[in-house]
Amino acid sequence: MTDDLPPSGTVPPLPKPDPDRVRELLLEWCGADPEDALAAAEAARGLDDGLLDLAGRMYRSIADDMGGRMWLRWPKPPADAGDAERFVGLYPLLEAVPLMIDFHRGIGVDEAESRLVLQDIGEKLRLNRQMYGRPGLDVAFWFTAHVRGTIYQLGRLQFCMEGTKAAPRMGLHIRGEGGPLGPESVRDSVERALEFFPAKFPELFGPERPMTFMCSSWLLDPQLRDWLPERSNILKFGALFDLVGPETYANAGGHDDIWRFVFARTPDTPMEELPTENTLQKSVMAGLKAGVGYQTRLGGLNRKRLGL
Repeated sequence: MTDDLPPSGTVPPLPKPDPDRVRELLLEWCGADPEDALAAAEAARGLDDGLLDLAGRMYRSIADDMGGRMWLRWPKPPADAGDAERFVGLYPLLEAVPLMIDFHRGIGVDEAESRLVLQDIGEKLRLNRQMYGRPGLDVAFWFTAHVRGTIYQLGRLQFCMEGTKAAPRMGLHIRGEGGPLGPESVRDSVERALEFFPAKFPELFGPERPMTFMCSSWLLDPQLRDWLPERSNILKFGALFDLVGPETYANAGGHDDIWRFVFARTPDTPMEELPTENTLQKSVMAGLKAGVGYQTRLGGLNRKRLGL
């Protein structure tokens, strides 16, 4: 998964990051835990020429596509990666923060909103440490949308400009640490998005082109209705979407997402070793023991159900 990177040797390597600067950005801008910030700062000292070349190619892929749609295809670190390699994708992201800020300023997004976008990095660093039992960042590619100015946190939800310039759509994403996912918070976020994107990107979301919102998530799996309490905000959230059948959606399998986002464990963790420390984990586990194969589902937001 390196399709979006320039070939090795064609762009300058990333200058070796200053550990103090790495730590400062992670703590002050990204909401990282001190443990993760320190680990990333120390790992920067171990970057060799090969990793700096890779990081330079990653940075160039960002700089050459500011404002581009969705995410860039970057390689994930291997399971046996050393300290520096586990963080290699983080350093070009931090190097690109000034590019992101300049892009944001150009469309009228202030620094507070820029900082909010980057808080997702701190969250994913915590999740990575829970999953693997050690610091690192296995999903650095996800943040290529953040630093290229294509994803924004508006209230409870994240919104990513997806599709094409000719047929844009809004991808709706949910941070795990964002708080309750009640209908009121969803409505508030969508209302903000309906104002924000036409104002900041009028060439994409003009009055003649109604905004559509799509979500791909395990949260939309209707099988959850058989296992979660009726009062569950997850069920209320799923009910807001009209589903696209799994037979027409290539990523119908939800095993990895369930293991990652419900249990904070790697996909190869045996089911009997998964934690059951809260109602969600206990409910989902009951389904797993009954043989349920949870799915990642694709759905379009039905705005009428939000009263919009």
